[in-house]
Amino acid sequence: MKQEKPLEGREMGSRSPRIDAQFVVRLCCVLGEFPARVINLSSSGFRLRSTGALEPGWEVTLQLRKLPPVRCVIRWTKGKEAGGVFLEAIAL
Repeated sequence: MKQEKPLEGREMGSRSPRIDAQFVVRLCCVLGEFPARVINLSSSGFRLRSTGALEPGWEVTLQLRKLPPVRCVIRWTKGKEAGGVFLEAIAL
């Protein structure tokens, strides 16, 4: 199906490739700290399932054992799932 005009309200940029993942992180935010499971990630962002409700715009920190914490911003939420972007460069 050919699209006649671009989608309104959304920039059509290329997304970084996603990598499926299944690892537990400690998520720190204004609500406190709780476990979350990262289910996919790219060089610029991630998708996770959390035990706590998150809100778009919140700055959070993801902590993995033996690695420094990573600062992020939540961009979207749907139920207990959320997507965010890294505020600092990470190595995959």
